[in-house]
Amino acid sequence: MKRLLSVIVLIITSISLFAIWQPKNNKTSGFNVLWDKETLVCISEEGCYPRMERLCDKSLIVVYENLKGDVLAKKSFDEGLTWSKAITVYSHFEYKKANKTTKVRIANPELISLPNGDILFACNLRPDKEEIFPYSISIKRSTDKGDSWNDPNVVYEADSRFKNGCWEPSFLLLPDGTLHLYFANENPYKDSDDQEISMISSKDYGKTWTSEITKVCYRYKHRDGMPVAIIDKDEIFVIIEDNVVGQFKPYIVNGSVKNAWEKPVLSNSRNRYSALEESLPDTVYAGAPYIIRMDNGLFIISYQTTEGRNSNWELSTMEVAISDSPGNFKNPSRPFDVPLSKEAKWNSLTDLGNNKIAALSSTNFNSKTIGVWLIKGEIMNNL
Repeated sequence: MKRLLSVIVLIITSISLFAIWQPKNNKTSGFNVLWDKETLVCISEEGCYPRMERLCDKSLIVVYENLKGDVLAKKSFDEGLTWSKAITVYSHFEYKKANKTTKVRIANPELISLPNGDILFACNLRPDKEEIFPYSISIKRSTDKGDSWNDPNVVYEADSRFKNGCWEPSFLLLPDGTLHLYFANENPYKDSDDQEISMISSKDYGKTWTSEITKVCYRYKHRDGMPVAIIDKDEIFVIIEDNVVGQFKPYIVNGSVKNAWEKPVLSNSRNRYSALEESLPDTVYAGAPYIIRMDNGLFIISYQTTEGRNSNWELSTMEVAISDSPGNFKNPSRPFDVPLSKEAKWNSLTDLGNNKIAALSSTNFNSKTIGVWLIKGEIMNNL
């Protein structure tokens, strides 16, 4: 009898310990995203690099590259179910210098809706031919909710050679109204293939910008890229792609709002860390990250990955992970069912409110052409 009681106690204790302990890679623990295939919408049959923003009148606006060198915009007044006819935000142009001419394409569009109702648009100017026109970051402004756009303002110029260019701008609005514009920058490293994340700032909602760049982060002999920033409490968190070992992975660098990037985040800084809770193999690519902070306090990231596919990063697919803090992202899910021979790249996320998000991708998952697609997901708490 005594032995039987001992066994019973042992069983009860084991059950109690199991209830307390949860394995680190348990995909049913914490928060997950439930993707609703009924919400799949093709915003454009051709296009890539979509970015979506909620405007002051609660409508949605999407900007994207049209694969011909221009950036277009569409609006939705029914939460993304239907979309307006496309308007041109920024057209490609021809530039002539001496007896040389190049086409300059518009790439990497990004948006921010400002408290005064204006929309700022940023992009990367990319010449087809080298040593004629500088790779640049340019912005435009709309004062009528995206129906029209003013003349462009080039706010940063890099070199006119591809290997010394600048790329992938994104905005961040600070609590005091200061506006940051982040971008990947090779220009400071003309004698190497290195790349840093740079930032310029504005005190007047983007009318004027600092002439000197601020170095946000840099890893010697590596290529920090594709920055997207958020604020949590009194800190800025910037997700980047970092190729510290092997293929690119999503990393986060952080600094205080008060003394923003007073010192750059270098290779071994405690303010640089992997975004994912579970490490990926060095051979797996997981680049082009994006991050949002939801109104409910949760954090969502996306990236494009080759995990479980093949080694060709061009055929990577969108993956989304979630966390209740700006780190330790877990429970990855894939919004789009992408065959191994197809792709879903250059993705972004938007908080729709009420525990819902939108995932946007340039994908051919069910078509012959790369188009702009949207799907909605709901945040589920499985604890």
